[in-house]
Amino acid sequence: MIFVIAALLWIAVLVPAWTRRREFRAAERNAARLQRTLRVLAETTEVPQEMRLEATARQALAHEKLLRTAQKRQEAERDAELAEARAVQLRAEIRAQQMRRKQAAVQRSARLRRPVVRRVRALAALGALAGLLGALVGVGFAVAGSGAAILVWSGLVFFASLGALVLMAPGRVRLEPIAAEQVAPVETEPEPVAQQIEATGETEQSAAAHAAAQRAAAERIERARALARARAERPAARENQPDSMLLREAREQVARERGEQGSVGEPGGGPADRPDPASRAGAAPLSSEASPAVGEAAAPSVRRAPASSVNAQQRAARERLRQMGVVGDTSEGLPDLDAVLRRRRNAG
Repeated sequence: MIFVIAALLWIAVLVPAWTRRREFRAAERNAARLQRTLRVLAETTEVPQEMRLEATARQALAHEKLLRTAQKRQEAERDAELAEARAVQLRAEIRAQQMRRKQAAVQRSARLRRPVVRRVRALAALGALAGLLGALVGVGFAVAGSGAAILVWSGLVFFASLGALVLMAPGRVRLEPIAAEQVAPVETEPEPVAQQIEATGETEQSAAAHAAAQRAAAERIERARALARARAERPAARENQPDSMLLREAREQVARERGEQGSVGEPGGGPADRPDPASRAGAAPLSSEASPAVGEAAAPSVRRAPASSVNAQQRAARERLRQMGVVGDTSEGLPDLDAVLRRRRNAG
């Protein structure tokens, strides 16, 4: 109840006072902002004329600098365009002159390659050869003292023919390179040639995976070897011997049961009800060839006597079926095949 009354008093008294105080502080802040704004406006309106002129002059100077910079940029662009135009014009003029020279050389070469001119060149070549031979003969006559007239005339003929050959030579038409189009070769640094690595199809990851696989295989091999050594060192399981006491007692018990069955079957039945001597003969080697498992199965039968002859026959049949295909102790030699076949026929 006290807390409820305190809450009501707080809502009725403190909340309105807190609201009024908050509104008063907001009004004070707004008034302070308004005063600062008015003060700034007053200072702006009261700026002296000198400061206004100075600011205007600075703005004009900056604007003038910008204009001069833009004008210089435009002039530089205009000069570059004019230089490019003059270079293009000069290149065109040089190319035109070169084409004219080439055309003139082609025409001259075509004229000098006519059949008539070829014949004249052949005659001039022949005259040059004759003049050379005459000069040699004239040298001989001059040495012999006959005079130098032959030598002089031969020399004149040789030089005249040689001049005619030079003048009528067709020559080759060559295209002079244009100076304006020649580009200075740029020296480039030879790039380092990476040595070619023969691809082996393996990377670092594949090599690491291969090494891990090899380690795992080695570990598995070592584990298998350890298991094999432990298995070899483990002692062999004990087995019942063929001539053990339990087996002898089991054989005596089986013989006793079969004797009882024979004595029971003689009064009521004929020869068909008598036990087959072959089966008795086969039972003896069976008991001698029984495995350790047979001994273990026969041990409980020694402790529990059969309730009736039917149960004994069923157990004997089950024992025969269980012994089929079981190879016993072969230390004394292989079993008798006739007995084995006889057991199989009896079981079938």
